[in-house]
Amino acid sequence: MNRKRPLLVRLVNALRLVATDHHFRNVLWLRLVRPKGIFQPSNSTRPNRYPKIFGFVQSQLGADSEIRILSFGCSTGEEVFSLRRYFPRAAIKGIDINSANIAICRKRLRDANDPRISFAAAASTADEPEDFYDAIFCMAVLRHGQLALPGTNRCDHLLRFEDFAAAVKDFSRCLKPGGLLVIRHSNFRLHDAPAGVEFETLLRLQSAEKTPLFGPDNRRLEGERYPDSVFRKLPA
Repeated sequence: MNRKRPLLVRLVNALRLVATDHHFRNVLWLRLVRPKGIFQPSNSTRPNRYPKIFGFVQSQLGADSEIRILSFGCSTGEEVFSLRRYFPRAAIKGIDINSANIAICRKRLRDANDPRISFAAAASTADEPEDFYDAIFCMAVLRHGQLALPGTNRCDHLLRFEDFAAAVKDFSRCLKPGGLLVIRHSNFRLHDAPAGVEFETLLRLQSAEKTPLFGPDNRRLEGERYPDSVFRKLPA
């Protein structure tokens, strides 16, 4: 009987959150329904999570440049507001598939009163202009946490390589020639995607986190690590 209590408590707490927490309901919906365009359903984030990468991109593009930046899968806005400190004159847009996340972002934006930051609920970059952005950040988005579970040899029950490849192709469409694409903690490698030939690697960073990698056949790549993190779009 005692062994059942923790499970019962968790169930009661989950039901309470479903009834009272709009944000929790949205994340649960993403996990269960898996709408088109979904990659990572959770929204774990924190301010200035990638200072080495942010600093490197700043060194490449210039701190005072009036550039355009897109944060893909911006969660509740920590990445966008962190990037503002690195790029005080940039126009920065954050998009996320979770409308509850975007509601939080917009509330924070009202408090910040920054007219050069914007947010939109979107599952992809399909509505973004062509050759428009100087940098696109996609951090811990093209992945699913459950793929790290022991014994997971395929990914296509949660993520498909073809969806990753399509996302990368459209990132390239949105980037200016010479623009930077930043992908970190992905379950796939950029150079495996057909559009990967349009990029060169600028920065490689080893990580203590062993993100499992999967190939174009959706099978696990045993023992592989992929430190490539910042890429430049080559001229046409």
